[in-house]
Amino acid sequence: MSAEKDMIDSLRQAGMRLTPQRTEICRILAHRDDHPTAQQVASSIQERFPNVSLTTVYGTLDALVKLGAIRSLGNVGDERVHFEPNTEPHVNLACMSCHRIVDMPSEHVKELESEVQDRIGSKVLSGRVVYYTECLESNDKHQCPFYQAMQKKEQKDGE
Repeated sequence: MSAEKDMIDSLRQAGMRLTPQRTEICRILAHRDDHPTAQQVASSIQERFPNVSLTTVYGTLDALVKLGAIRSLGNVGDERVHFEPNTEPHVNLACMSCHRIVDMPSEHVKELESEVQDRIGSKVLSGRVVYYTECLESNDKHQCPFYQAMQKKEQKDGE
């Protein structure tokens, strides 16, 4: 099942009205490869729906977080809350200079989530593991050594 469909289904099951704007927010989140802020989501949706309010964006993001369809990562040194649709257990690597966040798969984090669920006897709704680092301050993520290292590892793992 796609992330977009999961988010839409979560809103529907919660009894929320599926407006075109809410559906578009889900589409935007599902098709981004970064961890956008509410303001970035609002900018993206306003291309199709110029009159959508920031309140609608925040409300939808808040509902999706409470439903477990997306995760809220808090800020990474930029005083903005970042969101992500990847709800699978993983590590978030956050550059404190350029504020980019990169997902790093980790079997250890999956095992930890299972251990916590077993111990408490109920489903873990959300959790996060974030490692903060420094990088060259750059507008081009390709210049960030942190991003470059992740790309090299992914290429090596893909061979």
